[in-house]
Amino acid sequence: MTLIGVAWPIHAMAVSVSVSGEVGRPGVQSLQGNARLADAATAAQIKPEAYVLGASWTQQSKQFEQKRLQVGLLYELGAVADQARREGNAPLAALSTKLRQWLQAMPVTGRRVANTLDPGALAANDADNLPLDDADTLSYPRRPSTVRVVGAVQKSCELPHVALQGARKYVKACATQMADRDFLYVIQPDGQVFELGIALWNESPPMVLAPGAIVYVPLDQRLVAGAADKVFNREMADFIATQPLDGGVLP
Repeated sequence: MTLIGVAWPIHAMAVSVSVSGEVGRPGVQSLQGNARLADAATAAQIKPEAYVLGASWTQQSKQFEQKRLQVGLLYELGAVADQARREGNAPLAALSTKLRQWLQAMPVTGRRVANTLDPGALAANDADNLPLDDADTLSYPRRPSTVRVVGAVQKSCELPHVALQGARKYVKACATQMADRDFLYVIQPDGQVFELGIALWNESPPMVLAPGAIVYVPLDQRLVAGAADKVFNREMADFIATQPLDGGVLP
């Protein structure tokens, strides 16, 4: 008996993507086939006033990794506070406890950094036009007018954005405490994180901060040694970067 193979058409399953913010069609978009970022952005009809640089893309597949990062950071901040109490360093104990409470209140978003979420740019460059998964979200906020300074500071600051002003000037306007003297971290509104050297021996070239950027002032590595590892401050900046531009509160 001869068996004749029959080729059945294979249809890619539809994906549902939720789009919010400054869009003409907010809500869940049901996209057919091998949907990509440009498909969701185009279907949502991004408004001219949307701040595309601060748009965020989240995926459930990223949440486990980010939750593990958050748990590790919470443990280290708790260890820093305990060590500071044993050493009689009450200001460091209070600061690390405050940062721990702030970090604990942050949601695990699953934010994924993309080169661009601009519909036109996505349509023009296949390399940036990445595939979507079911239950992904896209958010397009309004353009902010401030820069935030958080971390090893007496009180977190929200300062007016000044064109071409570097990170160090923002930090000077926000009193620091227990701060590292060699580095700062800049979190741009698209979620990219940059380490800046600020000492004479490692000074980085000037960096332009976009509206909505966050400057994370790291804890002095010498004060937290033994309780937190050497990548603690970088990982703090990385987790802060997972928060959407229009979400979260200052510690």
